[in-house]
Amino acid sequence: MIRFSQGPNRLMKHISSFTRQKHTVSLQLDYYMSPQFAGIASAITNQLYEQNGIDLKFLPICPVGEEQQRVRENANANGASCVSVGSVEQNIFIPTLYRNPELKLKGVAAMFRKSPLCLASLDNSTSDMGNKTIGAHEDTVSLLKRIFETGGDNVKVIASPRATKNTDLISGNVHAIQAYTTTEVPTLERSNTGGKIHTQILEGLNGAKLGYSQLLFAPEEDLVGDKRDVVQAFLKATFDGWEMAIRDSEAAAKSVEEAKAMLGLDDEKNDHWDPSFSYTVQNVELCSDYVKETFQGDKYGVIDAKRWSDATSWLLEENTKEENFGLDVNIWQPSSKLLAGNELARSTLEDARDSALQFQETYGRPPSLAVIKVGELSRYTHGERRKQLYSNDKLSWFNKTSVGEANGFTVKEINLPESTTEDELLSCIYSLKTFDGIQLMWPLPLHINPAKIYNKIDLDRDVDGAHYIGQLELGNPNNSSSPMLPPVTPAAVMDLVNHYGVKVKGRTVLVVGRSRIVGSPMAHMMRQAGAIVTVAHSEVPIEKLEQLVRSSDVVIACAGSPGLMKAEWLKPASIDVINIGTTFCEEKDALVSDFDAGDLSQVANRFSPVPGGIGPLSVAALFRNVATAAWNRAERKGDVETTWSRKSGSLRRSIHFKDYNSALNFANKVNAMSSDLDHHANMNFVHKCVDGVDLELEFFTFEAGEVTDNDYEAARKVNVILNEKNN
Repeated sequence: MIRFSQGPNRLMKHISSFTRQKHTVSLQLDYYMSPQFAGIASAITNQLYEQNGIDLKFLPICPVGEEQQRVRENANANGASCVSVGSVEQNIFIPTLYRNPELKLKGVAAMFRKSPLCLASLDNSTSDMGNKTIGAHEDTVSLLKRIFETGGDNVKVIASPRATKNTDLISGNVHAIQAYTTTEVPTLERSNTGGKIHTQILEGLNGAKLGYSQLLFAPEEDLVGDKRDVVQAFLKATFDGWEMAIRDSEAAAKSVEEAKAMLGLDDEKNDHWDPSFSYTVQNVELCSDYVKETFQGDKYGVIDAKRWSDATSWLLEENTKEENFGLDVNIWQPSSKLLAGNELARSTLEDARDSALQFQETYGRPPSLAVIKVGELSRYTHGERRKQLYSNDKLSWFNKTSVGEANGFTVKEINLPESTTEDELLSCIYSLKTFDGIQLMWPLPLHINPAKIYNKIDLDRDVDGAHYIGQLELGNPNNSSSPMLPPVTPAAVMDLVNHYGVKVKGRTVLVVGRSRIVGSPMAHMMRQAGAIVTVAHSEVPIEKLEQLVRSSDVVIACAGSPGLMKAEWLKPASIDVINIGTTFCEEKDALVSDFDAGDLSQVANRFSPVPGGIGPLSVAALFRNVATAAWNRAERKGDVETTWSRKSGSLRRSIHFKDYNSALNFANKVNAMSSDLDHHANMNFVHKCVDGVDLELEFFTFEAGEVTDNDYEAARKVNVILNEKNN
């Protein structure tokens, strides 16, 4: 069962009424038993189906593309005695259902949020497919043709036997093959000793939207009454099995092998499987990463209706206006009490990715982020385990380099020793002059003055929002020359609050936590939203803290102190709870919140779960800040680049005036501006008698030895003064 710090799986009560008797479910897989079904295999070998009242039967493997027809035939023939379920890709399911509405099937859940379909080549053919030949599954040929026709590429797509695709590629029969990042690609990597396998993900290529993969679907008549309960019980067992596979990939790999032997569903002879056990483990881990992306609130396998509809619209070329075509939107969703952040985080990061790619197209480079960590941070101690359980390299706070690579950003992570001096840290910061964003991880070692260091990070590159509180106190929240970026975790909370319509204006909000990067800015943001805010912390006497919790309408827990508060303190069904502070508990092998193990679902009005609430939103908010910083900095530098010259680590410009008094008056204005910035120009007057005066200006930063953002900002303001003079 999936482990959470609050609340049992609500389906348990719903399902328990019929688990004493077995209900037959006939399952049609779209492939032989393999790691892509590790959750099903784990559920089989751990008797999860039996525990949920399911007698699971398998239908024979059928030809590619016939899965939906087989499920319909089984339902027609045996519907009185069983429930039928099948698996297939959304990019196959939707067009087939559209052409054959008499099938009367609906998607209910998905094991993969994204399609692992890609093109694979040995010679980087995927970077330029012009006049190339691609080998593809018979049921995917038309899809690939459409993708490349949309991009204007002259590509020949041929049907390649599923069992010999890798051989066709290696022997040179085709330039590239349709492959899966979870199967053919790792096999090719193992067989192509010393060579690199080049891949091109199909999702997003020329606008392609393929939707969900390993979609689970059922006949419409099996989604009503008692049969609906049976389908839910099947889904619960299946995704509890996937939770087991995620936690222990080696045990899941053994379950796959055991299930193969039990079911006899391993008969395909092909060239894209490596026979080693290590390969099976690798496959399970790759598939688990796709499964983790379906997690929403309190369960895996959740389908987001908007994402489904967007893919359906693309797959049918907008030929259907039926809302949620082919989808049962309610059968497998998180509790309405949950303020789940997973899907919102994914869509936020996808928006950041779109912005990054547009920036790359506009300026010829990706947005860039530098992350500096000094010494060992306690919250990173269990980073790898947290990533394994709850995330993957494409959406993990603990691997920002991989997140950047997957989403169009350049990321440099710098790990400095605990003994790093202030001067060494400053030198490191100065060396990052070309990066759009800098994140200096908190806390710093005690011998380093944080104010001195953070003040050297340019405001417009402070993607962690370290300057936020100071700028608010100065009354400078929206400085047009250096727009302030919000702290990522408080910004993530506001995203969640706005997404779910949590009312804070006029309500009493208790923020439990006072750190400079979370608690303090969180309180400021809530005040700006019109809330009546009280700030508490872990050192408040327990009796007083209980009193504050009981009298609040909204509690934002960000102390990072497990069990600091009790669920029983909440006013029943009236308080909204936002869990920010989380701690990894080795004993439970799980994240826990600042609330104790009491059941928030029984007392809170709504609450963000742990995991699945704020956590995934923070990294998305960070990269959104990086994209924003890149655009802001590029736009501000625009007129400087065209009016100033860069020479020997400085910015220089010569401005002509008709007489000395005009030049002196302008120089005085520049000097006043420079004093405000605490960044002065070198100025030189060149007299040309009756031809007037040239004022030569130069900005440079001595400590950095190179042009910095301060130089650009000062030069930009000189341009503003000049434009005002000319107007």
